[in-house]
Amino acid sequence: MKRIQLLALCFAFCGMLRAYDIELNGIYYSIIPQRFAYVTYRGLDVESGSYAGKVVIPSQISYQGRTYAVLSVGDNAFAGCDKLTSVQFPSTIKALSDCAFLGCTSLQQVTLPATIQVFGSCAFTGCTSLQQISLPRQSELVDSLTFYCCASLTSIVLPHRVRTVCQGALEHLPSITDLYCFSSTPPVAEQGAFSLPDQRQCTLHVPKESVRLYQQSPVWSNFYRIVALTNTDYITQHYQRGDINDDGRIDAEDLALLRRLIVSLPDNASVRWAADINADGIVNAVDYVMLAKRL
Repeated sequence: MKRIQLLALCFAFCGMLRAYDIELNGIYYSIIPQRFAYVTYRGLDVESGSYAGKVVIPSQISYQGRTYAVLSVGDNAFAGCDKLTSVQFPSTIKALSDCAFLGCTSLQQVTLPATIQVFGSCAFTGCTSLQQISLPRQSELVDSLTFYCCASLTSIVLPHRVRTVCQGALEHLPSITDLYCFSSTPPVAEQGAFSLPDQRQCTLHVPKESVRLYQQSPVWSNFYRIVALTNTDYITQHYQRGDINDDGRIDAEDLALLRRLIVSLPDNASVRWAADINADGIVNAVDYVMLAKRL
């Protein structure tokens, strides 16, 4: 009951009749003068029906003779748009604010750019048609109720930088079958982050060297089936051998990180899988020589 009341409050607080500065090609924006623009909603008046079908957000807009980069999706921007089916974001987007897609029951497809770093609470709550989603690589937090009650969601990908999964973030997902978590260190999972019935039916995929850590970690240990990520899993998510710090380049910095790994010094490698250049399951001098030759 408390969760239902919370969702009701999310709608109540966004009840402005006019919440935007400009409308261009069916998309509503608010302007931060001299800085940037963000996507917002038209309002909750009877005629609003703001967004439907496929929406493509541009990287920049022009307003009163100035050009503004579109950097975020504001609070409640698409909330309640039950005819919205897909959204395409530009690479400029850095944040999805609270309740951004709350109750978008027809939303089927969202491709999130790698630039997004922040997800607000309730971002996709109640998106009952959404089936799969991969969080951007910059994501470090899965906030409360992010995917709460996404009844059709079958798989979720958490990138290696995720450090915290908040209470209720991935709760009540009756169709979930696979959760992929690329972090070598189990993120902090608050009590109630997952529903126990979901954990019993869902396979948790984690780095090979970390399977035992997840099996012994609070909350994560409740998954009945915990298996190692495969090479295909990494490749599908666009990780690459040699790019150890996951910055999109293979360079001298990766070579230095690999050297530290081999001699067992502390390292800050983002993706240890990438350090196994020849994919033989061992990180050693052979990998170092192979990467040095590549460079």
